[in-house]
Amino acid sequence: MTAAPVPWTLDHLTGQEVAVPAMRQTIRTIYTEVYAEEPYLRSESDARDWDENVLPRHLDAPGFALVFARTAEDSIPMGFGLGVPLPADNRWWSGMVDPLPEPMTVEDGRQTFAVYEFAVRKAYRRQGLGTAMHNALVGPWTGTRTTLTLRASSPAAVGFWDSQGYRSVGFSRPYPLAPLYTMMLRDHTPPSGRDD
Repeated sequence: MTAAPVPWTLDHLTGQEVAVPAMRQTIRTIYTEVYAEEPYLRSESDARDWDENVLPRHLDAPGFALVFARTAEDSIPMGFGLGVPLPADNRWWSGMVDPLPEPMTVEDGRQTFAVYEFAVRKAYRRQGLGTAMHNALVGPWTGTRTTLTLRASSPAAVGFWDSQGYRSVGFSRPYPLAPLYTMMLRDHTPPSGRDD
């Protein structure tokens, strides 16, 4: 028997709001818990490195967006997703195993929104929360596409992102010792500005 979905609240947080120590610790705790699972198997040390060396770069990026999910009744953290627009000097496409044609990889900060992290705690999966978080994160984007990378060895992640309309455009190894990631791309219909 499946448990009834837990009502949630989604908050859009700025980089300054995420940088507040209590929120920063909450985000790190979710990251540590979710990415300790297969196939990631990241350690507490990996989470600390992400928090100290990777997250700050995102917080300072123009267009940074983070959606934070919590239970509606008692504000228990459920998950978060974060991303930024790809600037002209990005390295997002540089790790492609088979390079993509140049028109696909030229960025200007207005075309592509990259989902860098997306984590939903295990107890709150398969309730529609991931879709709601994704819609809240990328829905306001006014560019033409969104992108992310995923581990093909996680069938649940593959199924979820397929259901969100993403397609594979190849494989990426962003740095020499990195695992192989599937590069995903999704055409994005910008908001119309109308209340249809």
